[in-house]
Amino acid sequence: MRTLVALVLCGLIVAAPGTRAESPVDIAIVVSLDRSESIDRDEATAQINGLIYALQHPRFLAAVRSGVHGRIGLAVLTWSSFGRNEEILPWMQIGDSASAGRAAGILAEDFSRDLIAQHGSQTDVGFGIELGIAQMQKLPWQAEQRVINMVGDGISNIGRVAVVDRDAALAQGITVNALITAQGSAVRVLTNYFRRNVIGGPTAFVQLTNGEDDFAQAMLRKMLLEIALLNARTH
Repeated sequence: MRTLVALVLCGLIVAAPGTRAESPVDIAIVVSLDRSESIDRDEATAQINGLIYALQHPRFLAAVRSGVHGRIGLAVLTWSSFGRNEEILPWMQIGDSASAGRAAGILAEDFSRDLIAQHGSQTDVGFGIELGIAQMQKLPWQAEQRVINMVGDGISNIGRVAVVDRDAALAQGITVNALITAQGSAVRVLTNYFRRNVIGGPTAFVQLTNGEDDFAQAMLRKMLLEIALLNARTH
């Protein structure tokens, strides 16, 4: 898993993300990563490596270019509870391999500095959605569609019920999707929780992965499906 991050750092020049206020994007995606106690170092590593893998995959880049504007906006943040959060990738436009590589490089650099760490012991899923909404309010470009991509492996055990923040996102026209990690009996519990309380919007869905080994492929599938479904609404 660490090899992918090392390759990105060796092969990329990490440039500061630029903003082009005059250039709209097809889709704005906030990836909101759980960093509570249930996310150990291996799972956090898999999350970042999965994003790097998806960003640099030819199918992802082809999907991005298939949109009306041929580019998306992407931001990545982490959260747990009690206000603990980090922005690890500020808003970037991605429309080609160079911009995707810059985003991957920022994620890899952040990882190499050991900034990807647990925030706290408890999980406040609603807080993760709330942060996604706040990030959308900082979006520097017009976006045809907006989606918060919730990533985690557990249900809320503190804070207000997630459905309140989910409904707040829907009221602003933001779709909420989810990528969850679960095995055995937890699959049904976690899937039902996210379907009932977290996801929402006309194209909302839950993507399941059973662990670190499958995470990169699951992230790629999720990103491809998000772009395809949301682009279909604008064509």
